[in-house]
Amino acid sequence: MKVIGIIAEYNPFHNGHAYQIARLKQKTNADFVIVAMSGDFVQRGAPAIVDKYCRAKMALSCGVDLVIELPTVWSVSSAEDFAMAGVTLFDKINCIDGICFGAESDNLPLLKIIADILAEEPDTYKSALAYYLKKGMTFPSARVAALTDYFKNNLQIFYSCTEEISSIVNYSIESLISTLSTPNNILAIEYLKALKRRNSVMTPILIPRAGSGYHDTAIHAPSGKLYFSEDEQHSQPTASASAIRTAISDFMTADKSPVSLCEIAISMPEPAFTLFQNEILSGSFLNADDFSSILGYRILSCNKEDLLDISDMTPEIANRILKNKYQFSYFTQFSEKNKSRDITYTRMSRILMHLLLRITDADVKRYKEADYIPYLRILGFRKDSADLLSVLKKNVTVPVISKLSKSLHTFDGTAKYMLEEDIFAAELYEQQKAGKTKDCFSCPECSKQIIRI
Repeated sequence: MKVIGIIAEYNPFHNGHAYQIARLKQKTNADFVIVAMSGDFVQRGAPAIVDKYCRAKMALSCGVDLVIELPTVWSVSSAEDFAMAGVTLFDKINCIDGICFGAESDNLPLLKIIADILAEEPDTYKSALAYYLKKGMTFPSARVAALTDYFKNNLQIFYSCTEEISSIVNYSIESLISTLSTPNNILAIEYLKALKRRNSVMTPILIPRAGSGYHDTAIHAPSGKLYFSEDEQHSQPTASASAIRTAISDFMTADKSPVSLCEIAISMPEPAFTLFQNEILSGSFLNADDFSSILGYRILSCNKEDLLDISDMTPEIANRILKNKYQFSYFTQFSEKNKSRDITYTRMSRILMHLLLRITDADVKRYKEADYIPYLRILGFRKDSADLLSVLKKNVTVPVISKLSKSLHTFDGTAKYMLEEDIFAAELYEQQKAGKTKDCFSCPECSKQIIRI
């Protein structure tokens, strides 16, 4: 039995994701695909556009066999912690043969070399990184500059490499900078770095990203077509998740034009679009600004000491938040207001999300000391994947949650604390969704059932 893992957000699930799964199965002859998926909040520091149960159903209806929730603290973390938590989750399942990820580059050997440098952190690289950070660069920019310097100064080491990677000596610095500046490449490098640091036996499997770019906000219809067969959907990625979320925003501000939904339909496999459309038309979707009032309250209620407890906070950022607190209007406006030359908008949004979700540095330290993943929570599975569940239960090295309320009573220490925080995040999301739709709270998180398709 061959089992492959994917770490994902599916925010929302689109043709590019279906393409990745189809290519993965074609390339590896995988029997099963397991996904470690972010819960109700995602890595860019925002709520997922639709809840984790809808997104898990999308994945299960489009080729995934099992969906496991990535704990909230890691879902809203930096790329490094997000990747390490996902890889650790799969390691603890203990029956995953490989981990699949997409990237803009198709040069896996180069990505591995970069990951090795970042994992080992040679002194010359660390010195260069410190130099560029001191100059006021953002961390991503400083890392690109430090790696570029390292490659320039150590290019000769690659002449003795294996034939597979010896061609890297001819890799231009401009191309290297391009490789290090694209979001999926960056995340791919973090996955490879995590695999190395954990001495994982899982094989990395790269599927080059096809179609629209990660930040592309336009939906493209190949050959002017609006609808595609299932095979065409797998081979014709037409929009990024960012583009679909932008289209939903346009849909809501343009008197809910059906044309907008038709544009989105071409970007998603039909089963996923049907689920997504139902959520959108019912108003059951969220964005960061739906949490503005809660964030505003948190900002007003915190002093500097409170802010300094928050994960990824610095004294400079805390001072900026306090200085600007009376200029708060809404979540995205405040993220924009407080970003700076050395703090990106995304990092600022994550910090504000940590404040909203009460994620502290002490929490993160505690969870890392417990090796990131103290339990597995299954969100859903396909009924024809019984063999996979049987193998998982025999091999997994941490408790598997089948009934949330029972686990709350049997867990203790770090596992219980993390689970309680996951439940808080899910119920906060549900509360805001209920307020937006004017419906009652659907049901407590502990009453939610595992999805079976």
